Amino acid sequence: MAKIELPTTLDALRAMPFSERAALWAKYSPHPFKRQMRALWYYIQCERLNLRIEPKFIKKIKKYKDNPAECVNRVLKHRYNIAPGTTIIRHFRNIEHKVLVNYDNTFLYNGKQYRSLSAIASDICGAKTSGPHFFELDKRKVNAGD
Repeated sequence: MAKIELPTTLDALRAMPFSERAALWAKYSPHPFKRQMRALWYYIQCERLNLRIEPKFIKKIKKYKDNPAECVNRVLKHRYNIAPGTTIIRHFRNIEHKVLVNYDNTFLYNGKQYRSLSAIASDICGAKTSGPHFFELDKRKVNAGD
């Protein structure tokens, strides 16, 4: 098979004979070409710019394509593995401290929004400390829905 030059514009791609477009498509996809012009143009541009999707991402796409809800759940899952809406309670120096886990991976403490538990723990203690350790997350002192 002769080498097919990559078109430089979308109009040039559209002007190519169908057989050449199908041959280009075969280079990128195992499925038959059925006039997927946008997808073909995308593949051509990626090749031109020397871009490609890494295999680890393709594996994830294939994993979640049949169950997008699971993908959404994993994306929304907090980095501390605490469900959004959970209240974390910690007693420190005879004061009860309550932290609410937000849906956007932030925390609400005393009406102020924080990006990490460590920032809250540092404000409470007055010194830099690990948030998960301070709130004893390894001991599971979390109350869902409080």
